[in-house]
Amino acid sequence: MTVVAEDKKARVPFFVGHTSPITVDHAEGAWVYGTDGSKWLDFCMGIAVANTGHAHPKVVKAVQDQAAKMLHAQMNMYYHQPMLDLAERLCEIVPGNLDQVLFANSGAEAVENAVKLAKGTLRRPGVIAFQNAFHGRTHLAMAMTDSINHYRGHMQPLVPCVFHARYCDPFHTPAGLDPTAYAIDDLRRILRAEIYGEDVACIVVEPLQGEGGFVVPTPEFMHELRKICDEIGAYLVIDEIQAGMGRTGKWFCHEHYGVTADIVTIAKGIASGLPLAAIVSRKEIWDKVTPGSMGGTFGGNIVACAAALATFDVIEEEGMLANAARQGDKLQAFFRDLQKTYPQIGDIRGKGVMQAIEIVKPGTREADAGPAKAFVAEAAKRNTILMGAGSLGNCVRFLPPLMVTDSDMDAAFEVFTDVAKTVF
Repeated sequence: MTVVAEDKKARVPFFVGHTSPITVDHAEGAWVYGTDGSKWLDFCMGIAVANTGHAHPKVVKAVQDQAAKMLHAQMNMYYHQPMLDLAERLCEIVPGNLDQVLFANSGAEAVENAVKLAKGTLRRPGVIAFQNAFHGRTHLAMAMTDSINHYRGHMQPLVPCVFHARYCDPFHTPAGLDPTAYAIDDLRRILRAEIYGEDVACIVVEPLQGEGGFVVPTPEFMHELRKICDEIGAYLVIDEIQAGMGRTGKWFCHEHYGVTADIVTIAKGIASGLPLAAIVSRKEIWDKVTPGSMGGTFGGNIVACAAALATFDVIEEEGMLANAARQGDKLQAFFRDLQKTYPQIGDIRGKGVMQAIEIVKPGTREADAGPAKAFVAEAAKRNTILMGAGSLGNCVRFLPPLMVTDSDMDAAFEVFTDVAKTVF
């Protein structure tokens, strides 16, 4: 019996939302093509995953070549060259003299293992994360996530001893107050009133908040976190899952601040679409891990590692970091010009090709989610794929690939101009 496409879609649970109505046939660069022949401009890239663009030929070739030789080389069974080469590459690029890597499958898995590394080696129970953070949907990651109820609601009790401090958010800091001090004072309040510093294993922070609304902290905030971790003997864990792998115009977002971590988590864009994650830290920390306490069947998959190596190559060879920085500047400049006409665009922020606009009621900083949701919906009507963000649902995020071209950007600007006229 032949089952029509719409009936097949009924096999997918309703809560798996879709930002576009298309069924994808193939994709190339910044463009996605539907089975119906439609062509879509993709400014989500699988939520910051296909950083090198869809189906980059060099990445595809690396996957094909490796798949023809071996599909699964379980990391407890054997070493394999792609994993060894990738670990070396990461240790060369990640700041801070971090020199060993554990591979996993996803961002949430990377976060869980980073926290396990901190708690298990320091023998401390406490974790400090931040308001509006997103670290994943697994049980420990949910406890650390603090952006929207639907990521963690109805799942309590969650993992205990997780505390949330105020994140540095310059746009929402009350007038007259310093954004860094406003955030750090709350962190020190937690250490004074809720948990002893000696019981904190790690402070986990996104160097640029993702789901929370692409919030860019001050460099001083990041340096204060480093200072506090050193004071209390805790590890600083920097979650680079969405902001890393070149998305902000540097390999890793925390390079913008000149700060180093004890543990860095990486996923999403590392393998241009294949499932892979990495936890990078120092040998002296890894050496304290109890054997058997971390690992997994598919971590460091040989095909995914081959794709990651090719991803690093093409980003370097094609100058994608510089392009991401340049196109991000163009995107910000476009919206700052649009803001002059539409005061509903309250803030424009981000780094590189990780940008967002925050929609507010004109003359205020009060969130207005309706127009933000309409902006995404109207873009979809014009065959352009966007997503929302922000704990109040009033941000629109823009995540084009690192290789996005000037003509791609011109096409996007035409759509965004038309959408703004309709929405605002």
